[in-house]
Amino acid sequence: MDNTRSVYGIDLGTTYSCIAQVDKFDQAIVLRNFEGDATTPSAVYFEDMDHVVVGKEAKGMLATEPTKTAVFIKRHIGVDDSFDKNTNEFPYHYDPTEISAFILKKLVKDANDLGDNPEPIKDVVITCPAYFGTKERMQTKQAGEIAGLNVLSIINEPTAAAISYGVKTDQKKTVLVYDLGGGTFDVTLINVNGGAIKVIATGGDHHLGGVDWDTALAEYMLAAFNEQNNTSYSFEDRLDLKYELLLLAEDKKKVLTAKQTAKATYQYEGNSARIEISRELFNSLTERKLDETIDATKKVIAIAKEKGYNNIDEILLVGGSSRMPQIKERVDKEFNCDAKLTDPDECVAKGAAIYAMNAAYSQAVRDYEEGESDDKPAPLRGDRTTVVNVTSKTYGTDVIIEGQSMVQNLIFANSSLPTKRIETFTTSIPNQRGVSVKVFESDFTNMETESIVEERFCTLIDDHTLKLSKDWPQGTQISVTYQIDQEGILHGLAYVENDKLEFDLKITGVKCEEELRKSKAIIDKASVE
Repeated sequence: MDNTRSVYGIDLGTTYSCIAQVDKFDQAIVLRNFEGDATTPSAVYFEDMDHVVVGKEAKGMLATEPTKTAVFIKRHIGVDDSFDKNTNEFPYHYDPTEISAFILKKLVKDANDLGDNPEPIKDVVITCPAYFGTKERMQTKQAGEIAGLNVLSIINEPTAAAISYGVKTDQKKTVLVYDLGGGTFDVTLINVNGGAIKVIATGGDHHLGGVDWDTALAEYMLAAFNEQNNTSYSFEDRLDLKYELLLLAEDKKKVLTAKQTAKATYQYEGNSARIEISRELFNSLTERKLDETIDATKKVIAIAKEKGYNNIDEILLVGGSSRMPQIKERVDKEFNCDAKLTDPDECVAKGAAIYAMNAAYSQAVRDYEEGESDDKPAPLRGDRTTVVNVTSKTYGTDVIIEGQSMVQNLIFANSSLPTKRIETFTTSIPNQRGVSVKVFESDFTNMETESIVEERFCTLIDDHTLKLSKDWPQGTQISVTYQIDQEGILHGLAYVENDKLEFDLKITGVKCEEELRKSKAIIDKASVE
């Protein structure tokens, strides 16, 4: 059996998610869900502790039972270590990785039930925003593990989109991927040469996506409702109204993608309102959000120019929210181009599936060559895909300079992966038996002027002490190595003469093995549909 076909790509999105595979004809295809749709809303409704509903039905419960429905959970990855409703009506406690695991289980369950796969889905590649740091990437990977999957790799969403695009061209091009999803925005400049993908620079915003366009329109609808009915409702104390209008706003946004005007009639507590929204009005309500995407894009282009990439051959528009006419109009105007809208809903999952197949083939070759397997893998049909990625964050460690705690940045954002940096420090006291290691993450990009920065501008992601084998005198040299793998996950290594002190980061919110087992048991107990 060709095991390279038994791997899958998953686009775990803020508002919609998708699963794909490469079929026997070497075509990346999306596996539809039970409802017959290519994408599944990333919404989770907790009917009770043992029964969870994911997808379209869950999203529909937002307006009537918002306290029992979790949405936009991807925005909580790496930010909140819990996602706790804890209402009197329905007390429960899940963290973002566990809720994400429910979404993954729904995708896999439907694909298993409806597909003709010879074996249950197990091996997957999951995508994440390009600017995700180590904590977010580790939590995304753990969501897959909690869902019972073997996560082969985490790959950046724009890179996956470029893979989906890149395998269709033999030309060498510098491509900018403008990825406006439902809840996140990524912009990445990539060198594409057939199946060879080299990321040059990346940027984005964790909290900028199509839902922010929905929110702007929903707030306008609320103001119109209050004006027409002489009421003073607010979203802060009317959660059901908030989600009802958000759902309505999303629907009218889609209408305005195809038409110049949209009409809306809505009721609440015996009152009603009727409005007509023009595309021009919608564009003016959301112009600031569009400005933010353009500013982020210009920053990435500036970084690329510092690396010697002065020309862009093509701009790809990715993500369902890129369908809004204002996006292409503004991108074309700002960058003097004819941006292409390229399979916006499915290309990320398809690219991840292509990458997964290549990763599985490479592993099979290694296993055969190293004697781990007696099965010689059949030649991979289609083009090989190789990816050189970059780190999205800057990483450093604490140092004392003139009595003040500072951060010395060791690996800067947009460094090609894998990468490592070795730095030598000295023990600060006589008879030292331990080494305090603090790891900081930040968005600094200028290696010349930002190599030493104040701690307050960085995020502490790890703080622990490495034990030494004996007492060391003051001034003993300690060699610390930071290395970031192809997935963008940071690892550490320290040497004190012959002492090798390899350390895994103990990041708050990233589960240990025992915590993973407990989370998996909780998720496995609940039925998911």
